[in-house]
Amino acid sequence: MTEDVRELSVGQRALWLVHRLAPDSPASNVVHGLHVEPALDPDLVRRSLAAVRARHDMLRSRFVQTEQGPVRVVDPDLGCEVEVHDVPDLDDDGLLRRCQEFGDQPLRLAQDGPMRVALLRRRTDCVLVVVIHHIATDFHSQRIVWQELDAAYGALQAGRPVELPPVSGSYDDFLARERAALTGERGERLRAYWEQVCDGATAATLPTDRPRPPVRSFRGGAFSQELPDDLAGRLRDTAAAAGVTPYAVVLAAFQATMYRYTGLGELTVGCPATLRRGRALRGVVGMLINTIALRGSFDADTTFATAISAASRQLTDAVTHAAYPFPLLRSGRRNQEPPVRVTVTLLAHQHGDNYTNQRHAFAGHQIRLLDIPYDEGQFDLSATLTQYQDGRLQAEFGYDTDLFDEATVRRLSGHFLQMLRVACTAPETVASLAPMVDQAELRELLALGTR
Repeated sequence: MTEDVRELSVGQRALWLVHRLAPDSPASNVVHGLHVEPALDPDLVRRSLAAVRARHDMLRSRFVQTEQGPVRVVDPDLGCEVEVHDVPDLDDDGLLRRCQEFGDQPLRLAQDGPMRVALLRRRTDCVLVVVIHHIATDFHSQRIVWQELDAAYGALQAGRPVELPPVSGSYDDFLARERAALTGERGERLRAYWEQVCDGATAATLPTDRPRPPVRSFRGGAFSQELPDDLAGRLRDTAAAAGVTPYAVVLAAFQATMYRYTGLGELTVGCPATLRRGRALRGVVGMLINTIALRGSFDADTTFATAISAASRQLTDAVTHAAYPFPLLRSGRRNQEPPVRVTVTLLAHQHGDNYTNQRHAFAGHQIRLLDIPYDEGQFDLSATLTQYQDGRLQAEFGYDTDLFDEATVRRLSGHFLQMLRVACTAPETVASLAPMVDQAELRELLALGTR
């Protein structure tokens, strides 16, 4: 039988190269765990997973190297068993550690495909852990998978057939759009725009705890923390008052933090931008994001208000030109320095998205999404703020463990969140003069000075 062979996007080819350089690294594993009480039925989980994978060929693909380059091979029924582990005596911390250990296991893309699933069962509850390699998923794809697993399990539990709406498009549609964007006059305009953005600018490069190794290991660490409720509210109010999105305020505060750390007047940071444009791609599972470079400018007199307005303009222009693949921008650099070393983003949960870390009812169960930090590992530092429907904000910081200790990144995260607070409470403050430490750290520093 002839194999069903598909092309890879530019972004997928870049991740494939990273995978080949470090096949045992879990840096590109996207890990989510759903805590369920009472425990799920393993057989229904298997059947639900089979129904979802039957709809999305990306989840039934193996990624292999050929003489012509990397491709993905779609299998009619690539096996993806649900690993069931009984852990009756684990406490909550131990259960979370087991989830992280499962997520840290490398995925063998050429043999087993991009997905692994486990059910960790205690006496009265369980955690369903789903790991998908970033080459086959993005933030919105994760939501699709969980929502369809939800619907399929509910139908099977009720004895009904699984009836999900048809997927209107395919990843091949996205590939066609990408090819079109890179040809002719449009491709030249996109390339020229990004060359102008990066010409003369330097990637924000943080001071490290250790020298940068000649070859990256793609080992990463991550941690998360919930932002105070008052800061989440102030962020929304500040954005509304300035007539910008909340992400523009977050970006300005992050750029200001990088300016304070590096002293660079012109610097670039990155942001993952969705390429999921139009109705045809809404239900498609796949890597449909691209990193865009955002260039900030600061001097001794730049206020947060000025930085916020500039960040909003940067975002508008960059998103308009987001179709140009980031790996091509990097490969086109005259020197070997990357255009981006750190990234920041704000993810917003949409209406009807029940997969949050707040408990709610589902088909006779109580479910909530566990906070399992994971790190894509492609950059020195990645800051991700997640905005839930109830207004809460969760911050996750991923970092390259070849370069940084966790304590260093935790201190930096505190400085960033303090700068965000100043941007929200006193936007006319000059960024170069804004206090980066809170009162607790200030007292600690003063105490050190008296010893």
